[in-house]
Order: sequence, then C-alpha cells, then structure tokens
Amino acid sequence: MKRILALQFAFDRMIYDVHKIDYDPIKEIDTFWNQYALDAICANILQLLSTYFDGGAGGNSLLKGEEMQEFATAFYRVLIAYCVANYRHIDLGKMQLSEEAKARIGKELELSKKVAEFFSRLSK
Repeated sequence: MKRILALQFAFDRMIYDVHKIDYDPIKEIDTFWNQYALDAICANILQLLSTYFDGGAGGNSLLKGEEMQEFATAFYRVLIAYCVANYRHIDLGKMQLSEEAKARIGKELELSKKVAEFFSRLSK
C-alpha cells in the first residue's frame, strides 16, 4: 500500500510542477520525443495495458517494474506538457528535437503511411 501511495504522490506532484517559474512544456516534450520512439511507446503502452488487464501473466515483458514506472512517468509528463502548451497557446514549432529523433520519427511516419496506403488500396 505504501508503494501505491508513493506513486500517487509522485504523479500528483508532477501536475504541481507546471506552476514553477522555470517550467517549460516544450522542454518536457523535447525530452520525451528524444528518448522514446513511436514503436517503443506503442510496445510500452501495450505492456502497461497487459499488466492492467491480465496482471502481466503473458510473461513476455519488455520492461521491468522500474522501467515501466519510468515510462509511465515520462508519458504522464508529456501529456501534462501538451496540455499546458495548448492552454498557454505555446507554439510547438519551438521544439528542438535532435536530428536522430527527427530522422526516427520521419522514418516511422513514412513506414506507417505506406501501410495505411496499402490497406486503403485493399479496401477499395
């Protein structure tokens, strides 16, 4: 029970961080996208859902407990950052993703576009 309360407190504290003078939602968003690829995000969310629905009984766990907590924390931080950026009307064009992250995202989007176009042709 103590662990759950500690996690709850940590997650609650993240929302209060937005009121700090030096809080920068763009920096939070940059940090997230520079750290995680789309396929890793998908796999991590699926693992979190699997843990929720079947207690992780599947056994093919990619993340350990601490890594899962780290991802969930980063994911929550980026959601808060997007919410704050939207609320404050901050231009997301100010993001400064690393060249590696830009290339990775571009490659992932191009691949998903090809898959979407393939299924679109099949459905016609």
